Amino acid sequence: MGLENDTNTQKAPFFTKIPPQISFLVLVFISGMLLTGIFRVILLLMNTDQTQSVPFGTLVFAVINRGGLFDAAVNSYILLLPFAFIFLGYFIRPARKIFNYTAIFLLFIFYIFAIAIHSTDIPFFSYFNSRLTNSILNWTEDIGLMIKSRFSTVTYYPYIGLFLVLSAAFCFWIKIIANKTILSNHCRESRVYTKIIYFIVFGFLIFNGIRGNLNYKVFPLRTADSFFSQYSFPNQLGLNPLFTFFESYKEKNPKIMSDKDAVQNAQRFLNVKQKYDSPIARDVTFDTASAKPNVVIFLVESLSTHQLKRYGNKKNFMPFIDSLTRVAAVFDNVYTAGMHTYSGVFSTLFSIPSILNSKPFSSTEVNGQKLSGVSNTLHRNGYRTIFFCSGDKKFDNMNSFLSANDFDRIYSQDDYPKDAEITEWGVHDNTMYRYAVPVLSEESAKKQPFLAVILTISSHESLSLPKKSEFKPTMTDAYEMLFEYTDWAISEFFKSAQKQEWFENTIFAFIGDHGQNFDPTYDVPLSYFHSPMIFYAPELISPAEYKNPGLQIDLFPTLMGYLKIPYVNNTFGIDLRKEQRPYAYFSSDDKFGCIGSDYYLIMRIGGADGLYKYKSKDLTNYIQQNSALADSMRIYTYSMIQTANRMIKQKMLGLPQGNE
Repeated sequence: MGLENDTNTQKAPFFTKIPPQISFLVLVFISGMLLTGIFRVILLLMNTDQTQSVPFGTLVFAVINRGGLFDAAVNSYILLLPFAFIFLGYFIRPARKIFNYTAIFLLFIFYIFAIAIHSTDIPFFSYFNSRLTNSILNWTEDIGLMIKSRFSTVTYYPYIGLFLVLSAAFCFWIKIIANKTILSNHCRESRVYTKIIYFIVFGFLIFNGIRGNLNYKVFPLRTADSFFSQYSFPNQLGLNPLFTFFESYKEKNPKIMSDKDAVQNAQRFLNVKQKYDSPIARDVTFDTASAKPNVVIFLVESLSTHQLKRYGNKKNFMPFIDSLTRVAAVFDNVYTAGMHTYSGVFSTLFSIPSILNSKPFSSTEVNGQKLSGVSNTLHRNGYRTIFFCSGDKKFDNMNSFLSANDFDRIYSQDDYPKDAEITEWGVHDNTMYRYAVPVLSEESAKKQPFLAVILTISSHESLSLPKKSEFKPTMTDAYEMLFEYTDWAISEFFKSAQKQEWFENTIFAFIGDHGQNFDPTYDVPLSYFHSPMIFYAPELISPAEYKNPGLQIDLFPTLMGYLKIPYVNNTFGIDLRKEQRPYAYFSSDDKFGCIGSDYYLIMRIGGADGLYKYKSKDLTNYIQQNSALADSMRIYTYSMIQTANRMIKQKMLGLPQGNE
């Protein structure tokens, strides 16, 4: 092929003296690197409270070195398909315009998606102390509620605005670059061998940009490559949310042992001598007969020990629950199964651990099984079973799942007074409680014991206080006021319940559905899982304190111990009054945590594990010095999770055969 007219090329901008296709791709790559770098700086500025003790050089390394590697990988992925179309046009001149415009359109789509992910990542990190994962899509079946909750929350407005402005600006900028390069008439036509060389060189650069290194003897770039220091925040700062988002779609339940070994370990840890078809089912009996008192379980939104004065909070914005801890049986070292409400409801009621980023109520593997949790067991023992939630009972498929598991009645937003104030998550707690007390009195009048589960909502981070209420806050922080209101509403419930004849013959249990990101010392914040578990019944349960490690899934067997009702325990929970765990374990979407008396092990799927002295908030990773302890904690956690996952797949969660 010959060269184009020299007079045209002399008028061309400097960067078009090289092939415009190369100029375009290089400029877009540089622009993409600057764009993702800007988001990283924003994340850094939004979380300066996590940088106080971090050396400046560590932050610089996280932003420039680690961040540069992950951003280069992400931008290389984004350029991969546009690169193919641009070079098709480079080789096939008659169709060049079509291929070039296709590449531009793809870049618009890819970068708008990338900007959306980066804009979402900032509030996601603030809430979960984790870079974005596909757990953000857990509520796509309730897309209307998801959109409503985001657009009704003022704190999300800046990120929505950031997305809109940067999307428009970046697409405009790509079009400017295109007009100056691949869409310009001022360019020279290269020879075929030159095109081949450019294709090989640029393809090599993109391939290695995706890999993250030139050493083909090691793995391509992984999440673990960002964990270079002892500090949690800079380790996560280097990651790119697009990378972590797609990485989270990989295998969620890796195995470190065979299923046979996992089951045998679980049996040993649970002290099970198998006699049923289920590997963990065991008989639980009592010496005395049960009086079958009523049960009311409060699943309190975001209830973390961090919010209570009993556990060191210097403020007093949950005085009622704090007062209960002084006159009840309190389990101080209990951890929730996961970090989402659906995990909290499932694990509390059915005593099955959270399987990483799994939604059990919507899972085809879990659905269709009649389980052996608290509702199933008490229903078989003559209890009426009731569930109260503030909003739509169809949310997270709760209505279908709970109805199939022996809940006789589920009360939700449609049942409450029509003039009640409604939020995106339903009515406020006090409205639900005012409705619940008369319902429980009606149930009691039937001379049949009842189980009532109350799922609260008013301490959810995105909500506001009710506009019409007798509640008068004393706190000034908006989130603390929500917890103050939650506590006040519970106290109002008890003022009303104490006047009912069923009160003295009722056991009240409290636990959080999960905690909250109040203390981001570690990338899996303990405040997100550490929740008080309280059993209050002045006439039935003596005040007591228990300090051994426990789990949310232990609420059901511990409750059965107080009820003294014989049953077959086909769950992973234990009676914390009579049995002990060596460790507590929990799931954080793409990570596991395991906590013992002195050490806290974080197992990062695709990343480096860390072992920390959590009581002193020590950031030193002791995993090399204490590898035997780390292995013990890891085997305990994975044995339970693998066995639970195996039983889910084999549909063995119900009561064993012959014991229905």
